[in-house]
Amino acid sequence: MPLRMLRVMLDTQQTQIEELPPDVEQLVLGGRGAATWLLANRLAPQTGPLSPANPLIFSAGALAGMDIPGTGGFVVSTRSPLTRLIAHSWAHGSWGNALRRAGIDLLVLEGQGTSWSVVCIDDGQVHFLPADDLLGQDTRVTEQRLRQQLGDDYRVVCLGPAGEAGVAYSAIIAEGTYPAEPAGTGAIMAHKRVKAIAVRGTNQRQPADPARTEAVIANITRRVSVSDLANNIRQYGSTFYSDHAGEWGALTGKNGQEGRGAHLAGLGRTAFAQRGKREPGGCSANPIPCYHTYIKRDGSPMAFPELEAIAGFGGWCGISNIDSIIFANDLCLRLGLDVVATSAAIGFMMECQQRGLNRSGTLPWGDDDAILLAIERLGQRQEKRDVLSLGVGEMKEIFFGSEEFAPQIKGMALPALDPRAMHEIALAVATSPIGGDYRYAMAYEELLAEPPAWLPDEPSHPQAIKGKAVRLIWHERFAAALDAAGLCRRLALLAYQVTPTELAELVAAALGRAISASDMARLGERIVTLERIFARRDGPPDMLPTRWLETPLSEGRAAGHLPALDDLLGEYYRRHGWNKAGDPTPERLVELGLAPR
Repeated sequence: MPLRMLRVMLDTQQTQIEELPPDVEQLVLGGRGAATWLLANRLAPQTGPLSPANPLIFSAGALAGMDIPGTGGFVVSTRSPLTRLIAHSWAHGSWGNALRRAGIDLLVLEGQGTSWSVVCIDDGQVHFLPADDLLGQDTRVTEQRLRQQLGDDYRVVCLGPAGEAGVAYSAIIAEGTYPAEPAGTGAIMAHKRVKAIAVRGTNQRQPADPARTEAVIANITRRVSVSDLANNIRQYGSTFYSDHAGEWGALTGKNGQEGRGAHLAGLGRTAFAQRGKREPGGCSANPIPCYHTYIKRDGSPMAFPELEAIAGFGGWCGISNIDSIIFANDLCLRLGLDVVATSAAIGFMMECQQRGLNRSGTLPWGDDDAILLAIERLGQRQEKRDVLSLGVGEMKEIFFGSEEFAPQIKGMALPALDPRAMHEIALAVATSPIGGDYRYAMAYEELLAEPPAWLPDEPSHPQAIKGKAVRLIWHERFAAALDAAGLCRRLALLAYQVTPTELAELVAAALGRAISASDMARLGERIVTLERIFARRDGPPDMLPTRWLETPLSEGRAAGHLPALDDLLGEYYRRHGWNKAGDPTPERLVELGLAPR
């Protein structure tokens, strides 16, 4: 069945339904795959990120809208204002289900509105509301007001004040709870002057083979019920990995200058879990409700930090107070800021001040109040743009001599898990086509004592080289296939509770056609290859920042270790079937059905 794309022309407020060519669904299925195909084939190379011609694409995968557990999330895609490469931001919840039940596979925002608006979609019918009364409101207030106005059966994604203020790494927030990560797409939505998108879909989609679909879900649910890892992810979310990251020396201090911080031992997963009453959440009916919110005494929610918030605000920025990390994380959610990019920008500015490159002295290491004030300022319109709002990729151009310690790759902020401690993470951030973020592939297995048996090759410890390229490629392709299908990547990768065979069986049962695990792997390879072509056409080479490539830590478990990037890249390119420069070969494109026509 051809994929249905709803095009919304914001300048004229007109809409158009377009069906993509049937072979697109055969090649890349849907979701992120279809969005990647659109950007690779229809976006002119000279189109700038802030051009009205740069589309903002929201996609839900092939399983969304069928009431299948763990399928409510979505992907937002565009040309990134941070990297000029392809940008994907992943979000969870149930907004993706609503989009598909409204009869839409992809929502594409084109052009630029003449004023701020809310795009409302009711079972495929589109109307626009003025957003004047929502401007300046945080993401939770915006979501609540729209649902009060439109009805509780609407699902809302929106921007916070940071997007309105022009922060380059502003984030889109789904349902007041789930950030679309990593950064880049929120700034494009803001430039198009769309404050929020509210969707109601009432047309329930049905799997082609309900009994077979239920059988696959039952198998996954049984595994989840007896898995210690699943139980830990249910209890702690991604913070489960923080203790393991600390053991391997991946939690470093002061923007990666220090290999051991005395305060980091007090920032373990248990300390955050015991901080207060929590309520679970996540994708629709997910077997592992892996997102949590604290419930304050007045009943209002407060975001529970993820691993990246602990590593960024606690490690690189030096916050030792657990409550301050919680406040910083929640403030980012309410203002609509990407936690990784925010903590990276603040930690980088702290070091610039330490070195005398910036003499304002407003951000001393570990100063909770100064950090929270800096975050609050990012949600305020300034006459003169705040340097922090630019993001690390642009900030390094301002402070002469700062490039060697700027935590960014290809313009994208580096998450604060130190790549000197883990070779697979180092390879992941160096090669990611969206810029330096390992969440593109979600390869967390280095932090597990016993990785799942279905991963290829023999496991090796984080600072070994053996098997890293093969395992990263497996994660890349599986993540791409999950995003095309619309199955929760946190269930399947963060918690490792879905096998490739089960994904293929689920897609086959839902769509009513024969699909094998190797078919899904090949589909994932096509998506990764299209993204690689986009990245190689417009982007710099695969590399790590100078500090993380050339300066070993002097203390901690990772002391003296550096990523063997040249060896890793050679094996990675070879295993992908690319040439020595890292370009997909014409022969490989023919084999994948991606050769130019």
